Amino acid sequence: MLVVAHFYERLPAKLPECGFRKSTGIPCAACGGTRAMQSIARGKLTEALKFHPLFSSLVLASPFWLAFGLKQFVQRESMPVTAIQNRRLKIGLLLFFTFLILNWFYLIFFLP
Repeated sequence: MLVVAHFYERLPAKLPECGFRKSTGIPCAACGGTRAMQSIARGKLTEALKFHPLFSSLVLASPFWLAFGLKQFVQRESMPVTAIQNRRLKIGLLLFFTFLILNWFYLIFFLP
C-alpha cells in the first residue's frame, strides 16, 4: 500500500471522490486515508496523523504487531484457552469501534 501511495500522483486512474462526503457534506470514517498513506510514504508522519489518526496509527503499528506475532510463532507459545481468547476479542472489538467513532468525530470537525 505504501508503494502505491508513494506513486499515487503518477497513476493514470485516481480514486473517485467520496460519495458520502459529496452527498452529505461530512466526511465518512475513511476520508483522509489516501492522503494519510501518501504522507506516510513520504515520511511525513505528523501530516499523516492530521489526515487520519486511526488509520495512520494502525499502519505505523502494523510492523510491531507482525513482529509480536512472529515472536509468538517462533517460540511456539501455546494458545490461551477459548474463554480468554473470546474476552480479548470482545475487548479488542470494543476498543476498535470506540476509536473508530472518536476518529470519525475528529474527521468531521478537523479534517483538512
